[in-house]
Amino acid sequence: MTSESLDSARIIGAGEFAALMMPLGSWPPDMEAAPVGLAVSGGADSMALAFLARRWRRNVVAFVVDHGLRPASASEACLTVGRLKQMGIKAHLLKLPPFARGRIQERAREARFAALEDACVTEGCLDLLIAHHAADQEETVWMRSLRASGPAGLSGIKAVSIRGRIRIVRPLLSLSPQRLRTTLRAGGLPWLEDPSNTNRRFERVRWRQDLTPPQRQQAAFLQAGAVKERLCLEARLAADLACYVTWYPEGWVSLERDGVCEESLSALLRLVSGGSYRPSREAVHQLIKQGHGTLLGVRMRPAGRFGNGVILFREERAVSGPVRVRAGAVWDGRWRLLGADYPQGSEIAALGDAASRSDRQRRDIPAAVLRTLPGIWHDGRLISCPHFGNGPEVAGFVWAVGVPVTGENPQIV
Repeated sequence: MTSESLDSARIIGAGEFAALMMPLGSWPPDMEAAPVGLAVSGGADSMALAFLARRWRRNVVAFVVDHGLRPASASEACLTVGRLKQMGIKAHLLKLPPFARGRIQERAREARFAALEDACVTEGCLDLLIAHHAADQEETVWMRSLRASGPAGLSGIKAVSIRGRIRIVRPLLSLSPQRLRTTLRAGGLPWLEDPSNTNRRFERVRWRQDLTPPQRQQAAFLQAGAVKERLCLEARLAADLACYVTWYPEGWVSLERDGVCEESLSALLRLVSGGSYRPSREAVHQLIKQGHGTLLGVRMRPAGRFGNGVILFREERAVSGPVRVRAGAVWDGRWRLLGADYPQGSEIAALGDAASRSDRQRRDIPAAVLRTLPGIWHDGRLISCPHFGNGPEVAGFVWAVGVPVTGENPQIV
C-alpha cells in the first residue's frame, strides 16, 4: 500500500481537528448565544466538516442553502437538514430567490454568501466554517498559475478571511477529500453527490479529474512560495497606505503624490468602489499616466485644496439605483442602514441634487462626494440623510464594504 493510500485510510480524530482549529481562533466561549456557523451543502466535504465541528464544540449551527439551480435542489436541501438534525446539529434551510439571466454561477455565489452572512448575524455567529480542502487549494492555485497570477492569486484560498460582518474560516485546507470520506464512512454517515461536481463543462471539474499527483505537488510548491512573497508585499503596502493615505468616513480617500503607485492605487480603487476584484494592471498604469479619470466606478482627480496628490471617490453615474428600506439593507455595496423606522415604501438612494442642502464648507467634503452618499427618500422627498447637514433627520449608515484594503479575499464561497 502506498503512503497516499495509507493517508486516505486514516480517519480524522477529534484531537486532530481541535489542533487545526486552535490557530484559527480566537473562538468565543462554547455557549448557545454565540454558536459557530457551518455552511453545509450536503456533500461529503461539508458533512464531514459538520461532523468534526460538532465533536469539537457543542454549540454549532448549520446553514443549508437551496440555490434552486437544479430540480432536485429543494428535496436535497431538506434531506440534508434532516440528516444534520439526526447528528444533533441545529440546522436552518435558506432558500435563494430566482436569479436574473446571465452569469448564473457568479450570481449564485454572491446570493449564497449574502444569505449565509444574514443567517449568521441573525443566529449570533461571528464565524462561518466552510469545507474547502487540500484538493480545492491545489486546483485553485494550478488554475491561477495558468492565468499568470501574481503572488496574491497563487497564495490560494485563505484559511481565514473577513467577509462582510463575519469571519470565513476554512479549517480543512490541509486535509485530503479522501480522508474526509473515510471519516464519514467510519461514522456511518451518508452524504449527497452533486452531479455538477462531475460535469466537465466546468473548468474546475476538468482539473479536478485531470491533475496528476506531480502537478498537485507543484501547485503546493507554488503556493508556499507565493504566500511568503505576498506577505512581504502586503507589509510594504500597509506601510505605504499608513504613510500616504487619508481615509474619510464619507467613503473617499486622499493619496499623497509620493504614494501614487500601482499597488496603492489598486487597493484604494477596490476599497472605494466596494468591489471584490482589482482592476487590471494596464488600466491602473494608464490612470496613473493620465493623472485623472475613472476606473471601477471610482473617479480620481488632482486633490487641489485637499492635498498635494489625488483624491478618489465614487463616481455618481456608477452608484446603484434605489433599494427598499429594511433593517441591515446595503446600498451600492458600500453603505449599510442601521435601523428601519421609516414610512412604508421608503427607499435608500443617492443624495444627488439634495446634497446642496448640507453645510459642505463646514464639513469640508468635496461636492461630488456628497452627491453619492445615501439618503432615505419617501414619495420623491428626502426625509433623512447621513449624519450631517440641515433639514431632514439624521440617518444611521455604516461602511459595509467587506473587502480589506490589504490582502486578497478569495472569490470562493
